[in-house]
Amino acid sequence: MTDQKVFAALSGVLQLERELLTTGRAAEAAGLIEEKMRALQDFETLIGSKGLAGASPETRRAVERMVQMAEENAAHMDAIRNGVRRAISRLESLNTGAQVGSYGRGGAQLSFSNAVGAYNRKI
Repeated sequence: MTDQKVFAALSGVLQLERELLTTGRAAEAAGLIEEKMRALQDFETLIGSKGLAGASPETRRAVERMVQMAEENAAHMDAIRNGVRRAISRLESLNTGAQVGSYGRGGAQLSFSNAVGAYNRKI
């Protein structure tokens, strides 16, 4: 595979991944993992075989673009993970504040978990 094809393949996958991540379709982005791993493997093989020491300036720029795109995608994925964690945390906090119980004669709340005695139910 030529240098240009390797860069184009990886660039295409990273751009699609970014589009999916920025539109909130993380599950679809995760589905790109096999294609992304193949492109990364080809990229690493290319870099390993030629090395960057003697690479042309345009090849170095292409490598820098790939690294930058991968870092940006990782930041998008971190933002999605943080958002999901926050949503879960907020949902859990809603449940902890819920009062499950009844009210006593004086209007005091009685929790079912700490209650003793009999309860009258309306039929």
